[in-house]
Amino acid sequence: MEKSRSKIIVRSGYYFILTNFLLGAFNIAVGLLSNSIAIISDAAHSFIDAVSGLLVVVSEKLSNHKKYSEKREEIERITTILIALIIIIAGIHIIVEAIEKIITPDDVDYSLPVMIVLVASILAKYVLAFYLRRTGKRVKSKVLMASGAETMNDTLISVAVLISAIIYLIWQVDIEAYVSLAISIIIIKVGLEFIFPKISHHHHHHLESNPDHIHH
Repeated sequence: MEKSRSKIIVRSGYYFILTNFLLGAFNIAVGLLSNSIAIISDAAHSFIDAVSGLLVVVSEKLSNHKKYSEKREEIERITTILIALIIIIAGIHIIVEAIEKIITPDDVDYSLPVMIVLVASILAKYVLAFYLRRTGKRVKSKVLMASGAETMNDTLISVAVLISAIIYLIWQVDIEAYVSLAISIIIIKVGLEFIFPKISHHHHHHLESNPDHIHH
């Protein structure tokens, strides 16, 4: 049973990595074509989540490896801090880009293909979040349930980017730099929670008692 549970967690981790990597690649291409910093920052968040998925896989494999089982917590802690630093640097980079865009605005081009990719991205993230949360509940994995909750937050972020695109198309008001700032704050918060787990202790406690809770 334990072996089969471990296989399910690792497989879910691989799905998590692959989906986020593909979403990140699509979004970065669309973001560069449309000159949209919000879509590029959303792509950065997807790549960061792919790295988080890698942590799920590595930690699960290490916990089942006799050679490293004694040092498992130490290895996980070091890996987590390195990933957290990458997350925080990515968040800071997005803040700089967003402030530059606020100071010197560029034209954005929300064409039909851009809108289609945004909607497809939202649907893909929602399906992934549903899968991770359902699987997490089934095998009683807090890591997968937390990953599902985080992916649901990503879905909401993508919805925010889509709304900013619709607002631009209807009223020609560009709010995406401000949306990027909001996204970057969420990204930095995620990084800080990896380094200082006590920040998110209340959230995780609540998550355990209510896995459907999506507030990060």
